[in-house]
Formats: sequence, structure tokens, C-alpha cells
Amino acid sequence: MTNNLKEYARAVAAATDETLQGLLPAEGIFPVSIHQVMRYSMFAGGKRIRPCLLMASHQACGGRFGDEQALQACAAFEMFHTFSLMHDDLPCMDDDDFRRGKPTAHKAFTEALAVLGGDALCIHAFGVLARIGRVDIISETADALGTGGMLGGQVVDIESEEHAVDRQTVEYIHHNKTAALIRASVRTGALLANATAGQTERLSSYGTHVGLAFQVVDDILDEEGTTEQLGKDAGSDREKGKATFPSVCGMEESKRYATELIEQAHADVRPFGEQGAMLRELASFIHTRIS
Repeated sequence: MTNNLKEYARAVAAATDETLQGLLPAEGIFPVSIHQVMRYSMFAGGKRIRPCLLMASHQACGGRFGDEQALQACAAFEMFHTFSLMHDDLPCMDDDDFRRGKPTAHKAFTEALAVLGGDALCIHAFGVLARIGRVDIISETADALGTGGMLGGQVVDIESEEHAVDRQTVEYIHHNKTAALIRASVRTGALLANATAGQTERLSSYGTHVGLAFQVVDDILDEEGTTEQLGKDAGSDREKGKATFPSVCGMEESKRYATELIEQAHADVRPFGEQGAMLRELASFIHTRIS
């Protein structure tokens, strides 16, 4: 990660966290336990990749860094992401004990509170988007999270465990479970900056390529990374018989494909020139985790 990107990511994370502090219910508000689990999960760490992508897309289309609506959207997308992680970690799903180096929500609290806390974050995030007042963004985000997006990908992911699957199935899982919400975050940044149709189309393609590359890289790191590096148990995908790119295509092809996806993402945003520099750096950072 370059110093420029480090500073940018730090600034976006700080601004997003400050926004989240103001948007989330205080821990002392009754019922206390649900608000504690929401805040525990939201501030458990993480690189805030989706807010970074949203803000960088916003700026690439002429938006201002720190724009209030963009920051509210950053906070909402981080809530959506965290809700998905809380449910993904549950015993009925992946049954993970650690996330970002800390006990998962169902371990730190209870399984019931982890379910309800995730639900609460998702609902709260839609409330934040509603107050921004862009029905197009709300509709698109709902599609990215629904059965044609993240939830659909999660279903096929679960149903594919311990089964022999083909590359097409893995592509479906990754496009929907991971790339759909990343693509929506990139498009949201553009839409809030009133991007042209051409700009939005290019950023949609970028979001898809970066989102898919992100999950392919995660698959590779699960095989080659350490528990300390990942913040969760390394090798867990293999132990659970998950459908991953390395398990279906092999490690060499997975790395080649990740490189190809990042190159395509760079090409998508080349017409933005200097305004798209941070989007290119973010794409490169996703790839450098395995290079």
C-alpha cells in the first residue's frame, strides 16, 4: 500500500467511523444489549474498503471528499457489510469463532443477539439511505443484497459445500455474495456525484472486476495466508469443503485470474485520468495482498 493510499484509507475510515458514531444508537439506550452488539461489530476493526471505493468513485466523478451524503452512504454500506459478516459467522452458516482478530458476535454475546444485531444494522442502514432521499440507490442496494445478489450467493455457497462444483458455480457465488455489494458501493459514489451515464457504466464494470478480484484473492489467502494475517482461522474454506477458485481451478489459475481482473479494473477507470488515480490504487492494493 502506497503512503498516498494509506493516508487516504485512514482519512476515509476516520470520517466513516465518526459518521457511524453519530448514526448508531448509543450503547446505553434500552434495550442495551442490541445496541452493544451493533457497536461491538461495527467497531471491531476492518479496512473500510467499501467506503474507500465509494468515496473514490464519488471524487472521480467530481464529488467532494467528505461530502455529507457520501459519508452517510459510506456508513450505510459498512453497516450492510458488517451485517453480512455477523450472519456469515453464525454456527448455522460458517461457524467462525474469530473475525478481524476478535471473537465473533455470537461468541462475544449470544447467537440470538448476533442474528438480531445483524438484522438491526441492515434495517438501520436502509434508514440512513432513505434519509439521503435517492430511491435509485435504495433500490439498487436492495437488489445487491437480495436473492439476486448477496443472499442468493450465500445460498449457493452453503449448498455447494462438500460438493463437486464447476467454475461457473464459483463465479456465480463470488459475483453475488461479494462483488454485488462492492459494485453497488462504487455506483453509489458515482450516482451521488451525478455522474454521466458513461461514467456510471465504466464504474459499474470496475466495481464488478474489483469485487470479483477481492473474493478470488480472499480464496487464495485462505490457502496461503496465516491466521494472524487474516484475522480468522486460515484454511477454514478447505476444512469446510467450500467452493473456491483454488479448489476448482488450482492456485496458479486463480492467481492469473486475479491479475487479469485487476488489469481490467485499471482499464475501466483509465479514462478518468488523475481523478481515477485512487480507484487504480485501491484495485492494486487488493492484488498486492497476494503478490
